[in-house]
Amino acid sequence: MLKSMKRTFLLLFLAVALLGAQQALAGTRTIIEPKADNFVLHVDNSGSMMFDYKELDQKKSKVARDILLTLNQELPQLDVNFGLYTYGPFKEFLSISPYDKGAFENAVEEIPTDFEIFGRRTPLGGDLLKLSDDLAELQGDIAVVIISDGESNVGPRPVPVMEKMYQEYGDRLCFHFISLAQSSGTTVRDETAAMEEMAAVNPCTHTIDAGAFMQKDFARSDFIRKVFYTERQVSVTPPVEPAPEPALPIEPEEEVIVFSNIQFEFDKSVIRPQYAEILREAARQIQDRTDPHVVVEGHTCNIGPADYNMGLSQRRADSVADFLVEQGVDQDAIETEAYGLTRPAFDNDTREGRVLNRRVEMRLE
Repeated sequence: MLKSMKRTFLLLFLAVALLGAQQALAGTRTIIEPKADNFVLHVDNSGSMMFDYKELDQKKSKVARDILLTLNQELPQLDVNFGLYTYGPFKEFLSISPYDKGAFENAVEEIPTDFEIFGRRTPLGGDLLKLSDDLAELQGDIAVVIISDGESNVGPRPVPVMEKMYQEYGDRLCFHFISLAQSSGTTVRDETAAMEEMAAVNPCTHTIDAGAFMQKDFARSDFIRKVFYTERQVSVTPPVEPAPEPALPIEPEEEVIVFSNIQFEFDKSVIRPQYAEILREAARQIQDRTDPHVVVEGHTCNIGPADYNMGLSQRRADSVADFLVEQGVDQDAIETEAYGLTRPAFDNDTREGRVLNRRVEMRLE
């Protein structure tokens, strides 16, 4: 009798949990739409980048690296192409290819942040012409995001080069700027004026100062959305589920109990306190069975590389298995399986769906 009451309680808990998840996802969903098909980051790596960016009290080269890493961390996983280049000197660090957060981060870390100043001039205009050659084979819209202090001291001037590229690519192309420029306070044309001149070439351009990007969350978020993607809400009508067929009677030894999912924080495998009692009840149910077999499946959302997520899902499954063992469950009765991002139960295009996909599922056979 007690065993039957426990099972009834567990099934009711499952019904309430599933109903809450459906209500969270019903009504509307968020659609993320990229602003372009191809994003190319073009980063100043010339001698002037070894000078301090006063607002952040760091060398400009290191600020540029931190900007790229922060951008990569805060972008959603977009179905677009990304490329990473430097100018002064011109070098490809990541060929234009499908966006992968891990590959992009590795490429950023390879860009030097310490180098000799003298003799390392800034051919921004000339290197934009080299970049244009690499853009020629691309299909769809192109966004070039330039991280620069505005200096250009050798070769063609950048503004006429940009105007020529706009003529060649038309509305497919747009430049954006993350500015490390600082006013010189002299009568000589300073970095800030140079950046403003480039940003004024076409009305599609968006610009943000490096200090605001790194220190003001709202400004950074606003710039990322304006340049990289838009979000829109669409109505979702939940499908009408047909009435379930009457369940056939099952012999007790063949009964399968599905426990409530255990949710995890982003990139974590630590069991959250609110799930401890659920797992204790699961352990009691398991120990009530003769010769039990428990399958513990780890899952993740789709943010990050597939290989990393596979390992994360295994760590989540292991955490739940270890907890059950601590409650007295025989370790030999537990089987863990890792699925990474391969089996989403909810919509990874929404924040709510990604939260629900960071889970461990358990069933008692």
